[in-house]
Amino acid sequence: MSAALRILSRRQVSSGQMKFMLLQKQFLPQQIDECIDKLEQWGYIDDRSLAADILERMISNSPCGKKRCLYELEKRRFDRELAKELVDRAYSELDERALAFAAAEQYAKNKSEMASKDVQRLAGWLSRRGFTGETIYTVIRAYSQASSGEQIPEYWGPY
Repeated sequence: MSAALRILSRRQVSSGQMKFMLLQKQFLPQQIDECIDKLEQWGYIDDRSLAADILERMISNSPCGKKRCLYELEKRRFDRELAKELVDRAYSELDERALAFAAAEQYAKNKSEMASKDVQRLAGWLSRRGFTGETIYTVIRAYSQASSGEQIPEYWGPY
């Protein structure tokens, strides 16, 4: 129990992360399960609220797609079903295309103009940010038109 409390004194962790860290410290699986159950009862480990906080920070700080959010939560060893449920709930209130345009603006803010090579790099960057192919195509089409002299359309609503 003291090892788990030391871990929690440094930062919040998911139950999956706690289990992984305690296994690395050679604790028995039964001891780990009992410890995690007690920590959850005491409110020291709450996967649902921690995952929701992480998602909120990810989306607000640097817009990303559903795939990236799901990947990040799974990387932090959250239960896959819980992660999928929270990501679906978060994105039911958001428009992925608007997030993709915000991300593209963030990418392009230091560029005076977008050359075709920059537009290709933007597509790869958006893909790594977890946006769908259809969403990336919409953003790239807008930036390609802009590189040919047309103005980038403002996008904040559904097509």
